[in-house]
Parts: sequence; structure tokens; C-alpha cells
Amino acid sequence: MKKHLAVLAATAVLGVTSAFAANPFSDVTPQDWAYQAVAQLASQGIVNGYPDGTFQGQNNITRFEMAQMVAKAMTRQGQVDAEQNAVINRLANEFSAELNSLGVRVSTLENKVGNFKFTGDARLRYTGNDTDTYTYKLDKEGNEAITPNNKSNFDYRGRVQFEATVNDNTKAVVRVAASKEFGAAGSPSTSIDRVYVQHNFGKYATTTVGRQDLFIGNGLTYDSDFEGAAVKFGKDTLNASVAYGYATDMAFKMVAGNETDTIVTKAPLFNEEQKDNAQLVVFQVNGKLGKDVKAGAFYTRVGATDATEAFSRTVLAPVGTALKDKSLDFYGVHANAKLGSKVAVDGEFAKFREIKHSNAWTAGVTYGNYNMKKQGTWSLKAQYTSLGEFAPVFASTYWAPANQNLKTWSVQGKYAVADNVGLAAYTTIDAKDQEGNKVSNFYRADLNYKF
Repeated sequence: MKKHLAVLAATAVLGVTSAFAANPFSDVTPQDWAYQAVAQLASQGIVNGYPDGTFQGQNNITRFEMAQMVAKAMTRQGQVDAEQNAVINRLANEFSAELNSLGVRVSTLENKVGNFKFTGDARLRYTGNDTDTYTYKLDKEGNEAITPNNKSNFDYRGRVQFEATVNDNTKAVVRVAASKEFGAAGSPSTSIDRVYVQHNFGKYATTTVGRQDLFIGNGLTYDSDFEGAAVKFGKDTLNASVAYGYATDMAFKMVAGNETDTIVTKAPLFNEEQKDNAQLVVFQVNGKLGKDVKAGAFYTRVGATDATEAFSRTVLAPVGTALKDKSLDFYGVHANAKLGSKVAVDGEFAKFREIKHSNAWTAGVTYGNYNMKKQGTWSLKAQYTSLGEFAPVFASTYWAPANQNLKTWSVQGKYAVADNVGLAAYTTIDAKDQEGNKVSNFYRADLNYKF
């Protein structure tokens, strides 16, 4: 294949659109039919010429030269769509020997056996509270139990994910996880926590069916397991999604503070007659407002009235509150923006549609450029969080000692101690319940590894 044809194909694969890129090669003129393609890829650093400043497009391209183009294309995989990614992956497999000789370390080459790819992570975690805490649990029938909590805890977790390519548009994923507290009796608890199939319908629609991640909004309300189906339409600039199924990690964890200890009330949110897990329909819209601002909104429909009745009996009745309406639907909005190369701000708001005292909001500012893949990168974040007595917060991305009836400042630091090794530390500051009573401050430190 001639070099001119190769670069023309590369522009199609990568979707490069630098219409006014300058041409750096003396032997490629504006009259050349491949002028635009060569100039575009040169401006992106994907093709290079010879030391004398020529491109020599009349010559056949060698496998080694093609491998160099593929290696540079692989660095742009996060900027192209699923169809273009599939082409790049096929090229990477075809030129795997040449890429290895270049020292290219890419998971699609190193971690792939046949049509299987595997990745994983490991974590060492330390968590604690600055005072004694107690948990007041209510089961599905409203039975009570009060137990003391360990003031600190040290545990570990490992996960391995297997991804099988079915065809260019379909993949199947299974993830195995194991975790255990250091010093606890018995073996680590092991489970298959992700099992799903994902299919792309062209460039603008993707469906995922099975046990998967559900990320509502920016993560304030829910970031955990979900069993069901999800469909996403659009691209990063503007997309919409709908998910239907059962959330496995929905329970109320309210806090009540005083001067000596903290009581955390836990109660399940469930649909008794249909499923033990809460039945949800989640509608979301997300998009970009310019280059550096992202925003979105969501509405979550909680199915059936049995969940409402369970919530009234196990959560509201013990504190003398009644729920008149038969809806636990909740909604919210969120946004984040970059303010320069190292400063970013974010915020989110959520509430139940028909429950008073359910406002939840958070706002934070981050400084730094932490990237776990790059040793020496770091970031610092300061955040304020206010969660109403009945806030619709269940499995939040934001670390906190409770999900309801809490207001607190928090700070977080992250540092990449080595490539793919990250250290994170977090603590709340002056945590209180909504009535101003002191709540035990919570702290956490993680050492994370990715492979």
C-alpha cells in the first residue's frame, strides 16, 4: 500500500478534522490529492517524515511504519467512537509483533488471549471514626438491633474482570471480586459482582443487559450494583439514557449525633411482593456546555407502593413521621467545570419528589492533575455536603459516615506513588447532624493498584 493511501485511511479511522492544518513536508504540495490527509495526521503527530523533511508518499509503506501509525492511533482511542475503536483494535492485533518491538505497552496486546481481555485492580483500605459509633438496624419487618461498630477497620479487596469479544459490536463481561478484613476469621468472601452483555447499535446507541454499574447523576445518590437493562443514546456532547431493573444497594443510613457517640440507623428500601431489591426506572440526560463544562439531570422512578410502605414503617414511623403520598421518586441536577489546567469545580443537587426534608447537595473544588497512570501526579479537593433527614442518597461516590441527616466539610488528597499505583486519603471535618449535634468524623485511606 502506498503511504498516501495509508494516511487517507487513517484519517477516516480516527475522525481527524483539522481542516486548516499546515503541511510540514516539502514533497507534498497543495495540488496533491492526499495533501489534506497528510497535513491533518502530521498536525496530530500521527505521521512523521524523514530527516530531510520529505514524506515520500510514492513509496510503499512498511509494516514497521504502519505499526508506528497504529501506536499513535491507540493513544486517541478515548476520543473516537466504538466503530473506530474496533478498527484500531484489529490493526493493533495485526501489527502486534511490530508494536511490541516498539515497546508499546497496551492492554489490548498484553492482556489478550484469543478474544479474551482481562484487567483488574487491588485495594488496601483503612477506615475509622474519631469516637465510638453504634448502629441501630431495622430489618424488613421493623425488628430492632443495636450493635457497636469497630472504631477502625483495615481490609483488602481484589477484582479481576474478563471481557470477551463476541463480534465487532458485542462484548460479554464477567468480574470476580474477593475481599476480607485483616485478622477476621475465615476466608475472603468471593463473588461474581459483574455479569453483563453490551451491544452497540451503530455509532449512537449502546445497550447493556445484566448485573452492571449504575451511576446516577454525578454519583451523589447512587453509584453501585444494578441488575437490569440500560440503553444509552448519543455521544459525549449530548446523550440520554434509560435504565430499568433492580438496585441491589439501596438502604437508608441516617445519622443522629451527640457529644459522645454517633447512632447510625439502617433500614432497607425494598419491594416486598416483587423483589427484595428496589425496582427503578432511571432517566438521565448529560452533555457538554462548551469545551470545559459538563452538566446533566436525572429522574428516578421507584416502582410499586410496597417500597413506600416499607419506608414509612421502618424509617419514618420510628421517628414519628408519616408519609402521605405513595411515591419515592427522586430527581436531581449536576455540573462540573474546568477552570484552567489544574482547577475544577463540581456540584450536585437531589431530592425526593414528595418528601419534605429530603434535599441533598454537595459542592467541591479540586486543584491538581491527578492521573493514576502517571507517577508523581496529585490533587487536593475540598468539599461541603448537606444531606437532609430523608435525602435520596444510598450508595454515594462521596465518602461520608452516613447518607442522611448529615452536614460536613471534607478534604481529600490523591497521589500517584508509581504508574498505576494511587494513594488517596480523606476525612470529614466538623461533621454534624441537621440539628447541629456533633457526629463522629470519618476518615479513610486507600492504596490502589490497577493492572
